[in-house]
Amino acid sequence: MGSEGFEPQSDERSAIRPEYGTLVGEPTLIPEGCARELSPRAITWVLIRWSAHVRRFRAIPMTPTVTPKQAVEDFLAEREGEVSKASHRNYKYALKELLRFCENQGIEEVGEIHGYHLKQYKLRRRGQGIKEVTLKNNLSTLRVFLRWCEQAELLKRGTAELVQLPKLDEDDRVSDDTLSQDRVEDILDYFYKFEYAQRRHAIFQLMWHACLRMGTVVAIDLEDYLSTQKQIKIRHRPETGTPLKNGIEAQRKINIDDSMREVLDDYIKGHRHNIVEESGREPLFTTRNQRVSHTALRKNMYGITRPCKVHGGCPHNRTIEACDAAVRKKDSSKCPSSMSPHPLRRAAITYHLILTDINT
Repeated sequence: MGSEGFEPQSDERSAIRPEYGTLVGEPTLIPEGCARELSPRAITWVLIRWSAHVRRFRAIPMTPTVTPKQAVEDFLAEREGEVSKASHRNYKYALKELLRFCENQGIEEVGEIHGYHLKQYKLRRRGQGIKEVTLKNNLSTLRVFLRWCEQAELLKRGTAELVQLPKLDEDDRVSDDTLSQDRVEDILDYFYKFEYAQRRHAIFQLMWHACLRMGTVVAIDLEDYLSTQKQIKIRHRPETGTPLKNGIEAQRKINIDDSMREVLDDYIKGHRHNIVEESGREPLFTTRNQRVSHTALRKNMYGITRPCKVHGGCPHNRTIEACDAAVRKKDSSKCPSSMSPHPLRRAAITYHLILTDINT
C-alpha cells in the first residue's frame, strides 16, 4: 500500500513538524494537539510513511557486539584444526599483544578498531625493541585476524588492508635467516669451554649435527637415544603431545658421530633431570620439572647467539652493562644479532650439503 492518493494539503504538511522525532529524514511522530488539525487523509499518509521507514530501518543489518578477547578466542578455535600447532602458537602469541593494546586503549568492541589504532599498535610493538622481521610477522598475523573479523561482519570491510607491513632491508633478512659456520664453531667452542654437556650445549650441537627442527628435538625420549648403535629414533606421537611437523612420514632413525654421542652420554649422566610424564614417557631433554618446551629452547637459542655472550664484545657499539639484551635473559631476543632456532637448521642443511658435494 503506497502513500499516493493520501497526500495532505500544503497547510496540513506544515503542521507536521519534522523536528518532532525524525527517522532517516522523515517525520515519524504527530505532535500533541496536531492530530486535531489534520484530515483523515493526512493522518493516513503519515502512518504509511512511518511504516515504510520502520521496514527499511529493520532491514539494516546490525553489527554484533563482540569483545576483542572473545573474537580472538573464536578465531583461534576455528584456526586450530586448519593450521599447524606451530602456526597456531604464533597466532596466539601475536594476538595476545593485540589484546593488551586494546585493553590499554579502552577498546571494548572489535568494531571500534580503526586505522589510527593500527598505526599506534605498530608503533607500540616497534617501541618494545622487537626485530623488524618479528614485527612484520606479528602484523601479518594481525591482518589475518582482521580479515576473519571482516568475514564475520564484526569489522568494517577494508580495515585489514590498513595494516602496513614494514619493508625489510637486506640486513634484516640476513640477520634472521643465516648463521655462519664461523659463528656456529665459535658457539660450540664456548660450550666446550664453559657449558660442556649442559642441556643447551647438547641441543645446539644435535640440531647442527643432524639438521633437526625444534619440534623434533622436543619430541625425543630417553629411550629413543641408542648410545651403543649411535642412533636416535625420531617418532611421531601426537597422542601424548609431541607430533612431528610432517607426521608419521617424518619418523626415521638418524646416525650420530662419536663426538655427538659423547656429549649426549655426558649430558644424561651429569645434567639431565629424571622426569616421568603422566603418559609414562621419559623425555631426553628436560628442565627441572618437565620436558623442555619450545619456548625454553627458543630462549636458549636467542641467549647463546648474542655475540657478547661468546666473544664479550658488541658489534652494535652498545655498552654491555647498559644493554637489556645483554644483562637480562628474557630480553635476549632484542639483540639485533640474536637468532631463533630456524637459522641454525638452515645453516646446518647448507653446511652438510656443501660437505656432501666436497666428499663426492
